[in-house]
Amino acid sequence: MLQKLGDHIANCLAQANIAELRASETSNETLRSDYERLARTWRHLASSYQFVESLERFLLDADKARRALSPEPANENGGRALLLRSTAFDPEIIAVLIAAYERAVKAQPTSARETIAKSIIELASEGERDPHKLCLGALALSTQSKS
Repeated sequence: MLQKLGDHIANCLAQANIAELRASETSNETLRSDYERLARTWRHLASSYQFVESLERFLLDADKARRALSPEPANENGGRALLLRSTAFDPEIIAVLIAAYERAVKAQPTSARETIAKSIIELASEGERDPHKLCLGALALSTQSKS
């Protein structure tokens, strides 16, 4: 799934670049505004995909760690469950996490995004559901990890 998300992210960023190019090439102010809004929308979608990618990576890493500590039996198909039972988020909570992530990454360097995402997921795993507190907590944790 991570590769598929990477392809989606790359496609969104390419579409954003095309929209920005068209905005710069047009002399019609209405079209320019529409293309600029379209570019922002594509970048917003790419950012959401990046968060989901970080969430999936975090869950997979946590699942590997959990299995190393206490291996679970294989399921009826011979495979193992991929998601942590204790760290599954319903769609409403994922929407809260995305909102917190988008707020937190504003004015942050791209290199900090994964750390911020992991911090938000860690706080949510501990039970926090307020997007403002998730944002502030993630920024505080990412600042601590730099020190």
